[in-house]
Amino acid sequence: MKFIHTADWHLGNSMHDIDRREEAKQFLGWLRERIVEFGAECLVVAGDIFDTVNPPVEARRMYFRFLASLLDTCCKNIVLVGGNHDSGTLLDAPRDLLDALNIQMVGSMGDRSVEDLVKELTDGRGEVIGISAAVPYVREADLRPYLTEGAENFADSTYRGLYGAVYEAAEKLRAGREIPIVATGHLYAAKLEGRPDNDDGRDMKNHGVRDIVGNLGTVPVGVFPEGLDYVALGHIHYTTMVAKNPKVRYSGSPFVLGFDEAKMPHYILTVDLAQGQNPVVEKVEAPRYFEFRRLTGATAEIRRQLVALRSEALTKPVKLEIVYDYDPRVNVQAELEDVLEGENYEVVSWKSNRRDSLNAADFTDESSDGIEIPDERGVFKLLLMKQAGLTEADEQVEAQYAEYLPFFEQVLEEVEREG
Repeated sequence: MKFIHTADWHLGNSMHDIDRREEAKQFLGWLRERIVEFGAECLVVAGDIFDTVNPPVEARRMYFRFLASLLDTCCKNIVLVGGNHDSGTLLDAPRDLLDALNIQMVGSMGDRSVEDLVKELTDGRGEVIGISAAVPYVREADLRPYLTEGAENFADSTYRGLYGAVYEAAEKLRAGREIPIVATGHLYAAKLEGRPDNDDGRDMKNHGVRDIVGNLGTVPVGVFPEGLDYVALGHIHYTTMVAKNPKVRYSGSPFVLGFDEAKMPHYILTVDLAQGQNPVVEKVEAPRYFEFRRLTGATAEIRRQLVALRSEALTKPVKLEIVYDYDPRVNVQAELEDVLEGENYEVVSWKSNRRDSLNAADFTDESSDGIEIPDERGVFKLLLMKQAGLTEADEQVEAQYAEYLPFFEQVLEEVEREG
């Protein structure tokens, strides 16, 4: 069985207000070409199809046009699951129509049983070639029924119970046939390839993960039953194996979704799979429509880098983030104005590099008199800034603040009501 594993498209993303519609359109066209070239019988998309729960209309149209474009190809099976950025309700809305087109969509667990997550995959002749076990991003409330009494680790216990039940349903459907089972997940696993063995996820931002909430972090590889032939994961934005297990992998995102990801290559994975054997996996680097670069240092050093950039033979539009050493005596944008105007690159983000913390010696009795203690909403914004590694809010933090503030206020109201 041949399939392509991809995830974290984040359609509708407009990082720093960049218009990324053409970039997304070109990627989806390229992906269709790779599906045909590889002879993929199935496409697996492991969550975060959209960037927000209410994606732009154009992003939705692009998504449906792409699905329709695969109907006359060798790809007779499409498996899609929701991620933490997706609205499960929105993804599941056209479920009956997608089922009729042999497109398996599991936007969220909702009231689905584990039997509802498994499905036979067939080739162009209608022969069964595999089983999909499509598990979406699972919220804490959906996991609680799988919590073992007395369990010390919530994620370990609940995910082990969920995937054990899903595997049992998939085995029942397989009924002894020599066909592989492909499971999905949208979660943060521990011990990623290229990270230290004692990695506990505290530096999750370096993985491309921007939101891990409550008890759902660092899922151990042991939650996935040995009998699964491949586990296609999403949520981490770079390509990696989990705990050196060749059957459990993140495809990563095909797009740069933050300047911290600008230097890493982005891939889709082609997978050739047979039951009971290690998968044959190849990374195919996704093309870039934009080039993203982060320039750092003192103002003089950034000027030098910008001047050097002028002489480069640039073949793509370049988007820049400038992280400058903070100096209260210097207006950085004014200092660099002459090397920014009229060039073939665009600065879309400015950040100041300040000290991470202040010592008590930095304050005097006079200076502390005017300090304003933030209210709950101010603390919420500070947490968003810390998660992004910033000392002051930028456009992305402000957008996140506006998007999540209603949910935060709802929680505040419930706490106040109960307290």
